[in-house]
Amino acid sequence: MKLSYPIATPEVRAAILGAKGAPGEILPALRDAGYAAIEPFVGDPDAFDSSEWITAVQRSGLAVAALGTGPVVFDHKLTFTDPDASVRRAAVARAKTIVDLAARLGTQVNIGKLRGDLAAGDAAQTNRDWMRAAFTDVCAHAATRGVVVTLEPQNRTIINNLNTTAESLIWLRELALPNLKLMLDVFHMDHEREDIPSSLGAAREVLLHVHYADTARRAPGDGDLDFVAITRALRAVGYDRAITVEIKQEPDVLSAARRSAAFLLPLLNAS
Repeated sequence: MKLSYPIATPEVRAAILGAKGAPGEILPALRDAGYAAIEPFVGDPDAFDSSEWITAVQRSGLAVAALGTGPVVFDHKLTFTDPDASVRRAAVARAKTIVDLAARLGTQVNIGKLRGDLAAGDAAQTNRDWMRAAFTDVCAHAATRGVVVTLEPQNRTIINNLNTTAESLIWLRELALPNLKLMLDVFHMDHEREDIPSSLGAAREVLLHVHYADTARRAPGDGDLDFVAITRALRAVGYDRAITVEIKQEPDVLSAARRSAAFLLPLLNAS
């Protein structure tokens, strides 16, 4: 397993649970702190010079673990279940653009809040149909580009659907899309009172990415989660991919990144 850290691509305006800044400064600092990969959070790949940015990433020697899509929602207010059909179409088109960027980077695309909330009552089924159609469309495009899409369960204070690992596994089985897999964030899992090792075991066949954060989104080791047990459970299911640390940037980005790496690297490197 290798350690990854979130960064914002240059056009992102919203705050993220990761680093923002010039790639020439942020990337070497993360590498020197012990990170082997990054997880860029992207809002609009057409709003910055992606070729120049990709060159900077490649020069850093850091792998790209996944592309996050949160800024599409926070900065551009696009979701798959928006009541406005033109907004839904724009959300799908933006997701496809991010898939194209992922293809250039040889990585996957994660969809969390971009899927959108469901309306109350009878309208919920219509929203769910919109969401199903969007995932199907995006995954079909991703398949032509050799890209995998991952679904992220998020807790009920963030979104009102697919909050748990169990619910998300049912959704994946219903859609039956070969390139739609799962990523899990232990912060959300803990918030939903999941038995984290058991959920990791249940997801083992489709688990392609993991986020670490302690309680209250603190750096691992600063809260109540048992990362020794969680890491042991990942190792038991054969997980050998990246783990992204998505936490509050306290007291500042590099302090948070260094403290997390100092705590986690011995766990990840243990035999």
